[in-house]
Amino acid sequence: MRNLLSAALVLAIGCPVGACQRSDPDTGAIQNAEQIFRTVCARCHGADGTGGVAVGASNAPRNFHDAAFQASRSDDDLKRAIQQGKGAMPGFGNLFSEGELRGLVHKLRSFAPAAPPSAR
Repeated sequence: MRNLLSAALVLAIGCPVGACQRSDPDTGAIQNAEQIFRTVCARCHGADGTGGVAVGASNAPRNFHDAAFQASRSDDDLKRAIQQGKGAMPGFGNLFSEGELRGLVHKLRSFAPAAPPSAR
C-alpha cells in the first residue's frame, strides 16, 4: 500500500494533469514519420516519394515507388541508409530514435506499388 501511495505521489508531482499520457512510442513514432518525411526527406525525395533532380554529377534521389528497389532492400538496409547515408544522401546518424527509424521505414514502404492481383 505504501509503495502504491509513493508511486501516486511521484506521478502527481512529476506529471501535471493531462501531461503524463502514456502512449506506445512506436505508435507515436509511426505517426510522426509522415511529419519527419515531409520536413526532412521530401526536400530531395519529393513529397510523393518519387525522387527528385540529381545534385551535380550524382544520381537522382531514390524513387520509393520503384518496385525493384522495394523488393531488393530489407528494412534494416533502409534504416542503415538513413543512418549512414548513401551516395549523395547524407547520413542522419542518431538523429532519429529506433522507433522513428521504424516509422520512416514504414513510410518508405507505403510508397511501394501494390502487387498486381494474381492471374486466375
